Amino acid sequence: MLLSKTLRASWSIGLAAALLAAVPPGRIARAENIVGDRAVAAHLLDAAASEGAFRHLRALQDIASVSGGNRAAGTPGYDRSAEYVAERLKGAGYLVQLEEFEFPFFEERVPPVLLVSTPDGRQEPAPAAALRTLTNSGSGSVTARLRAVSLGLAAGPPLASASGCKTTDFEEFERGFVALIRRGTCTFQAKVENAAAAGAAGVVIMNEGTDGRTGVFSGQLSQLAPIPVVGVSYELGCSLDIAARGGATVRLEVNAVIGKRLTRNVLADTAFNSDSSFIIVGAHLDSVPEGPGINDNGSGSAVVLEAALRLARGSTQARAGVRFAFWGAEERGLVGSRHHAGALSEEVRRHIALYINLDMVGSPNFARFVHTSAVTGDGLAAVVQRELLADFREHNLTVEERAGGSGSDDESFSQKGIPTIALSTGAYGPKSETEANLFGGAAGHPYDPCYHKACDTIENINREVLEQNTRALMRALNAAAIAAQALGAPSQKAVDLPEPQSPRVE
Repeated sequence: MLLSKTLRASWSIGLAAALLAAVPPGRIARAENIVGDRAVAAHLLDAAASEGAFRHLRALQDIASVSGGNRAAGTPGYDRSAEYVAERLKGAGYLVQLEEFEFPFFEERVPPVLLVSTPDGRQEPAPAAALRTLTNSGSGSVTARLRAVSLGLAAGPPLASASGCKTTDFEEFERGFVALIRRGTCTFQAKVENAAAAGAAGVVIMNEGTDGRTGVFSGQLSQLAPIPVVGVSYELGCSLDIAARGGATVRLEVNAVIGKRLTRNVLADTAFNSDSSFIIVGAHLDSVPEGPGINDNGSGSAVVLEAALRLARGSTQARAGVRFAFWGAEERGLVGSRHHAGALSEEVRRHIALYINLDMVGSPNFARFVHTSAVTGDGLAAVVQRELLADFREHNLTVEERAGGSGSDDESFSQKGIPTIALSTGAYGPKSETEANLFGGAAGHPYDPCYHKACDTIENINREVLEQNTRALMRALNAAAIAAQALGAPSQKAVDLPEPQSPRVE
């Protein structure tokens, strides 16, 4: 959305007042930095430079604190985060654009309800701790018979499941029933689409029961569903299967706000030769609704922003040929980065030498991962890979190289045939014994125990690994700039970087 000067001014005044009212007196000076007078803001940024990327995390935490506790896409918290980033970049001299797009919005009002009624009149509510609504579920209340769909349950340890993955799984399914499906093999979206096409009034997806897939789980559909969809633990699913075979009826309720909303990516460019290769450095700026998302992914956004600001203090050549991107609605299914990558012309796509992604680079029980996809030869992508690894190793820091994508916004670009490199320090998975020996920390515990939770606050950040990733990224970008000049890239007579189809912020 193109923000007028008047709108931006009134927004800044309003947010500044909200922040000043919300933060303790000892932190007022920092809060004013978020939206205050540009000259004052620049002074405060210089004074806080020793904090590096962490200063931006302080700002994002303050924004979340006055915005309902999160910075999710489609909410004031995200819009304020985007404004903070845009103002910092504009003040540093970048050409800033807001790239608007539509995404499926989902916000649950109250927890779901699953009530089981047996033929003999007994009613048993499902334990709240074993039941969760899938993001992008339909909203509503249905009461209907429960019918299991190709669960594949048998004596012995559970095997991998393909329940609901084929339309033929629903050949004997009766329209109007609630489908009980087992997790596994295909996406939640495919299972729900098949169930809806067969006439299901709702869907209950039980966990698979294999290693690591037994308890209640959080899931997300890639599109808004027309019917209520919940996930349950394996244990509860087995009980529901027995109830279904006994003719049980269930009442399934999901109460949520669903629909389409607009949000935006923040893009920052410098001028460069349109015939030259360039690099995109990006991170998603949105959080989940459950919390402020300071590690996921305030940390990646803070490092990208800090790198852009540090490059801006150097020569024009150092930041030429780089686009900095802050993606919206990643937590809704990589929507922002997919929108941008999908809108690129073939000519522009061919000029992208590399996409660099940073997602969760401040995990408290961290490892250091460098994910690479299609990085070959001795071009800019190879230079960046070499220098990233060299910076870690020259500082005696263990780093693990991983082939393939990181499961974040880098996938949007690798799917377009663009080489990608991604930095991460681990998400919800448990750290292995081997990794604990290599990186330190606690084996058997998540890299980030606050992943997608309300506790993902400023206290959830390891500042040392955050700065290590910032330093490595800076070294790689500076090396890429030198290599680009050697290849005959950006000069002082540069032209504007080809723009996405969105208005520039004036």
